[in-house]
Amino acid sequence: MEWEGFRHSVEVEIRFADLDALGHVNNAKYLTYLETARMHYFRHLGLWDGMAGAVGAIMAKATVEYRLPLSLSDTAALVYTRCARLGGKSFDMEHVIVRRQNGTAAVAASGTIVVVAFDYRAGRSVAIPDEWRARIAAFEEM
Repeated sequence: MEWEGFRHSVEVEIRFADLDALGHVNNAKYLTYLETARMHYFRHLGLWDGMAGAVGAIMAKATVEYRLPLSLSDTAALVYTRCARLGGKSFDMEHVIVRRQNGTAAVAASGTIVVVAFDYRAGRSVAIPDEWRARIAAFEEM
């Protein structure tokens, strides 16, 4: 399965407000689901709480491959998340959105988000904090 090897997952509720006129989850909502999963990952590892403090994270690039539509009839969307690369100031988060419907599971989308460590007070990118690097490496067994 394409989500094997991922150590973190979160279930995301598909809401009526997420749907487009054709009854599918709007493509922009997939990015919201990935963002939700990333924040759960950050909180799970004790990296960042999402508040604009001294150092946080900011998205620099997003790539999403849409494979299957999500709809309100899906039981849930399960989003798997992992850190695939740790650079100096940025890191890559890989995601897989799995559609669960009628006892089956299939990949609805996958994506990679480039995240930059960002000093919100100074308004600039910074080196990934050593504590973040250590926690991510330990969690992901890098």
